[in-house]
Amino acid sequence: MHMRMWGLGAALMLGLLTGCARGPEDTPLEIEIGQVIRDQIRLRRGKATAPKPPVLTRALLETIAEPHIEVEIEEVKLRDYLTLQVARQDDVPGRIELWRSVDNISFGFRDGMLISTRGLRGTLLSAAVPADGQGAMGPASGGLRRYEFAGDDNASYRVQLACELRDLGAEPLEIVGLIYPTQHLQEYCRGAQGGVILNDYWVDRRDGRLWQSRQWAGPEVGYIRVRQVVI
Repeated sequence: MHMRMWGLGAALMLGLLTGCARGPEDTPLEIEIGQVIRDQIRLRRGKATAPKPPVLTRALLETIAEPHIEVEIEEVKLRDYLTLQVARQDDVPGRIELWRSVDNISFGFRDGMLISTRGLRGTLLSAAVPADGQGAMGPASGGLRRYEFAGDDNASYRVQLACELRDLGAEPLEIVGLIYPTQHLQEYCRGAQGGVILNDYWVDRRDGRLWQSRQWAGPEVGYIRVRQVVI
């Protein structure tokens, strides 16, 4: 079985540290993860039921050298693992990161807040988020949230939300066997028609790292859950 390393799932298949394809000595875990990824691709094409996601362990994650996040689309219970492709600054406050999966699904974030998706229905083309680039990741304030989504016939449409930033207090957060001291922040947002959107962020109280979030990715995708599993 010959595979190439992409994403955490593929890293588990092939051993990210080796940097090359593996042959007949592939382990059962590698074969299992490979099947999960193929099942995910078929699911997106409407040819399969939801695959069972791989089970992560701390020992396994400690063998992975490159940063990875876990992203789950709540509505369809689809989970994937993404590698960091680009990290940069532009003329707007906040660090931009682009993460990509083995099957070329990508998510863009600014200081941990979702600003783009590619490869999913209802593409999020761009979003204006309340980053200040001065310290902790996540939202720095309340205010207006603006999203632009791909529509039909190469058109696009915009969604504007009025958001209030709420501090829900200190909360220990467990991620695959490790517990982090976090502050739970929530954006409580209302649209023009009165609908409510909630974005949640778990920010490390020590260094401001965003370990976990639950964010709205648009009317077609719904909410995604994001966890930083390897830094």
